[in-house]
Amino acid sequence: MARIVISDAGPLIAFAGIDALFILQSLFSEVSVAESVKRECLAKPGKDRQRSETAIDAGWLVIFSPELASEPLSPSLGAGESDSIRYALKSPDESLLIVDDRLARRFALKQGINIVGTVRVLDLAEQRGLIKSAEHGIAEMAAIGYRVSTDLLTEIRSK
Repeated sequence: MARIVISDAGPLIAFAGIDALFILQSLFSEVSVAESVKRECLAKPGKDRQRSETAIDAGWLVIFSPELASEPLSPSLGAGESDSIRYALKSPDESLLIVDDRLARRFALKQGINIVGTVRVLDLAEQRGLIKSAEHGIAEMAAIGYRVSTDLLTEIRSK
């Protein structure tokens, strides 16, 4: 298992949106989040914001600040994705980046960063008995507007 787990905003917002941040805490103990990702997660008022704030206050969601003011690594990447990838690049063999954005995933993989997406995390949670059904988690996320698919879960399970 990776020693350093880093998350982009999308997965955090999705897990917070269905009141399932406990999955990340249970699987990884500690998750590092860039200051730019934190801002994204806390941008809109609501229960997901409150849940994210609670995780930060509890200390298992750990905020890091980039060493330098950063510009996007690519025109297709946002600040949070770029900061998360830069942080993972400090220890690529020991890092795991939780990211769903297709372009960010491709960029991270080209840099040699280990990645996992929300659907794979839900699958792991089901395997470890943390949730009854990854399909149910996917359906809940889809219901709140997060773009995930059970087709991806089928693909992951077939490998």
